[in-house]
Amino acid sequence: MTNSFDYVVIGAGPGGYSSAIRAAQLGLNTAVVERENAGGICLNWGCIPTKALLTSAHLFDRLNSGRLGIHSEANLKVDLGAIIDRSRQVASRLQTGIKSLFKKYGVTLIEGEARFANKQLIQIKSNTASRDISFKFACIATGARARPLPQLNFSKRVWQYRDALTNKELPKSITVIGGGAIGLEFADFFLSLGSHVTLIEMAEHILPNEDQKIADALKKALTKRGMTIYEKSQITSLKEDTDTVSIHLQDADGKQIDLNSDILLVAIGVLPNTENLGIDTWGILDNRKFITVDANQQTSIPSIFALGDVTFGKLLAHRAAHQGIYVAEYLAKRNPRPIAEIPGCIYTSPQVATIGFTEKMLLETKREYLQAEFPWLASGMALAANQESGFTRLFTDKNSGQILGAQIVGENASELIGQVSLAMSSELLAEDFVHTVFPHPTLSETVAETFALIEGECVNY
Repeated sequence: MTNSFDYVVIGAGPGGYSSAIRAAQLGLNTAVVERENAGGICLNWGCIPTKALLTSAHLFDRLNSGRLGIHSEANLKVDLGAIIDRSRQVASRLQTGIKSLFKKYGVTLIEGEARFANKQLIQIKSNTASRDISFKFACIATGARARPLPQLNFSKRVWQYRDALTNKELPKSITVIGGGAIGLEFADFFLSLGSHVTLIEMAEHILPNEDQKIADALKKALTKRGMTIYEKSQITSLKEDTDTVSIHLQDADGKQIDLNSDILLVAIGVLPNTENLGIDTWGILDNRKFITVDANQQTSIPSIFALGDVTFGKLLAHRAAHQGIYVAEYLAKRNPRPIAEIPGCIYTSPQVATIGFTEKMLLETKREYLQAEFPWLASGMALAANQESGFTRLFTDKNSGQILGAQIVGENASELIGQVSLAMSSELLAEDFVHTVFPHPTLSETVAETFALIEGECVNY
């Protein structure tokens, strides 16, 4: 078996497998080392299975609400076991697909735990054997894991995301700590299925990295559906008992609140998987244990690259995938284009999707800009789809018309943001949307209508 490669990737998540496949396509003798499952956290324990869960939960919620004129003589019932099983089947099928792609393009998959012996040699240990492989270049794409609470370890009643993806008994009540993407999506999932859900965020508002307006819109929608949300709140004590988890909370007004729930779900961020790799003394880790890289994803060690959630930034699968492809093309001397703006999506109901500058960032940088917001109340398709509370908001440069950012709240926002992402990477201007014919009625029209508002040419609002 080959023990020397042009390129070795440690970690077969979205960034790792994309980089390995692209490198093999470009003629590099490539191996990828994975200690658990091909596809990484995103495919097996994150992006994909959670979307399968949310698809079921949102359908149940919509049918059960009666808002669309559909009523059942018998009560609709949730089979959480079946929902969980379907999500695991989706993940398993895609994992098999990744392995097939490795075979198709000639990527050597090595299963085991990798550790650098030096800057040109990796030691790999598995349950059955150990081996050393040498490389010209290596890329660390080992991802991240859930950050635990300092007060309580993960347990039967204190969950991380993996527990929520496998438990087949619906909790009557659940408290979620963390108002970012992971916390909000799981809170929405359990809310949709009928659990009593409380969400706690210590920052000024949920979605701390987004504008207040976006956070307020999502908070309003979720509280209207029955979720209790505490923002700017501090947890003063936590206790896990036999049947419940007890939380003592100080809310934004200084009021002391006692909460009890069957389950506590912790979603307070992640820790990069950079320990036990043999790189601690190389000087490439920052004080948070993320790997420091330059614009080419290269560390200060010429033979070592890193990408995805082990590098600081937007910890998103599509960011990692594009970084992985970039590294492969860079090593193959293909002069890759710089990675474009990274969109972010929250798959709650309603969805939230953003890209580029927020208004807060524009104000802080004192950039002259124009903005417009198109309410979905003025969209025929949004009304037909019972999505009239959504909106599309855009920012452009006041002088050039350059698209600076977008914020969309509503049904399929994660699909709609792709239009703006393509436009930004293609250097299109606001006026290009005005002169493009969009099909009617569609939600995609809301993006064009917002650009028309900026240009002073909107006829529908």
